[in-house]
Amino acid sequence: MIRKGNRLYTPNLVPGQRVYGEKLVRINGVEYREWNPYRSKLAAAILKGMKVNLNKNMTVLYLGAASGTTVSHVSDIVKKVYAVEFAYRPMRDLILLAKTRKNLMPSLQCSLPLRRHNGCSGKAFSPR
Repeated sequence: MIRKGNRLYTPNLVPGQRVYGEKLVRINGVEYREWNPYRSKLAAAILKGMKVNLNKNMTVLYLGAASGTTVSHVSDIVKKVYAVEFAYRPMRDLILLAKTRKNLMPSLQCSLPLRRHNGCSGKAFSPR
């Protein structure tokens, strides 16, 4: 991850691919994706000074993955991301994203304990 002024960039795991229309830039021969803090609370927090330790050897469990905007940037950085989402519609986009990002494992399930919330199912999807 690179910070240049008030902009944040992650090395593109899938060169040439945009996930949500973000800007692609080359820095020292490597393609990076601009991480939009207006579309990602994590990016905004990092730009505001929050210390986040993400590295290429990590496996991340990301709860509330939605359609994959933030998750895609996390997958640019780490070894593997287990992305949990409970809604069917954004899961469709997440599954499509996982077809090209081999380190992204989407899972359709609720992250709340089932005894507190009966509206969630525990279905898992594999894009492969």
